[in-house]
Amino acid sequence: MKVFKSFRLLTKTTLFYLVFVMITFFVSAHYLIYRANTYVTEETENIFKHRLKRINWFLQEHDTLINFRNDEVVLLTDLIDTLNYPRYSDTLIFFSDLEEYQLHRQKITVVRNNNKAYLVKMLININDFTKLKRDIAHRIIPAFVILALLIILFSTLMSGFLFKPFHKILEQMNRYKIGKEIHISDVETSTFEFKKMQFLFKRMVKRIEEDYFKLKEYTENMAHEIQTPLAIIRNKTERLIGDEKVMHEHQETVKAIYNETNHLSKLGNTLNLLTKIENGEYDKTIHLKTKDIILQHIESVKELVGLKSLSLETDLDSGHTFLIDPFLFEIILRNLLRNSIRYAVNDGPIKISTQNQQLVVSNYGEALKVNKDKIFERFYTSDKSNQSLGLGLALVKRICELNQLQIDYNYTEGQHVFSIKPMV
Repeated sequence: MKVFKSFRLLTKTTLFYLVFVMITFFVSAHYLIYRANTYVTEETENIFKHRLKRINWFLQEHDTLINFRNDEVVLLTDLIDTLNYPRYSDTLIFFSDLEEYQLHRQKITVVRNNNKAYLVKMLININDFTKLKRDIAHRIIPAFVILALLIILFSTLMSGFLFKPFHKILEQMNRYKIGKEIHISDVETSTFEFKKMQFLFKRMVKRIEEDYFKLKEYTENMAHEIQTPLAIIRNKTERLIGDEKVMHEHQETVKAIYNETNHLSKLGNTLNLLTKIENGEYDKTIHLKTKDIILQHIESVKELVGLKSLSLETDLDSGHTFLIDPFLFEIILRNLLRNSIRYAVNDGPIKISTQNQQLVVSNYGEALKVNKDKIFERFYTSDKSNQSLGLGLALVKRICELNQLQIDYNYTEGQHVFSIKPMV
């Protein structure tokens, strides 16, 4: 059986929310770092401009920077070198009193006065700004982890509380079986969506029950009423069969009427049975040991096997079981056995095996002239008989599907092989 991966609604919502929060956190952190860098650049540039004003004022007053304090000043003799300035860089400077390196923003620029050029190097301590950026980057991940854990814990606790009515409604849906008249109690909830879900579920059940009982009544009435005219036709036909004169002139016609009458009677019963199976009326599943039931059916068809000059072999495992309603298993077995007996030839025995946890029924016969998958379609007609083969096998296949069993058909070495095993 195919297994589909699924997640709870609240789990999916939480995951999407966490992804959104994570993206928001890291975008915000990136923006804060970008703004911090911009702020540091703007502030240091303002300080540099202020210092350059002082340097220019000092030059105008003294015409030299030799005695200027606070900044390192170098006199340039080659004016061509001034084209590559100003220059910016960050550098570490060791402070002996603090016994640590601190980051500084450095600007090297050229100041001119009276045809003289001075190379001025200015330093501004930006260590605190750098620590701030590093703290933002380092703290964003722990903050997100803590927030994620709190959100997961909160959603886990709230899922049990907020979704309790939802799970009760789902449990009612799971327990509901058509035609069982199960009472659906009201689930107390103040959530609008859950109230609407409960209302629609009850209305759906009411409509399904009404349609089911109407269809059931119609099917049962049809199956019952059709038996009366069929019984009359069968009795009249049997009288004709007993009339030698009629049989001498119309033997084939009378036999065809009789056979089709019996076939129509069986067809009505089978359709009625299929409807009941589809509606889940046979749900008393047990771990059924198959050996004794198979032997009983073999005993009941021995005479028919002998009349057709066929042989039947078995290889039955006493421990073989199927999880199925006993009545439905008998339908499966009866249909497969009768199908094998009807279309078997004398090239070999009919074989029934329950080895390797599967039931295998096989018989020798000619290969089908159509796709092998069509054999399980309803009303498939073989080329050997005008009687429907597909309804019985369609019934078998549907029973298998409803009971998690897999039925396969193969034609190998002149044998038609039907095998049934539990779905994996």
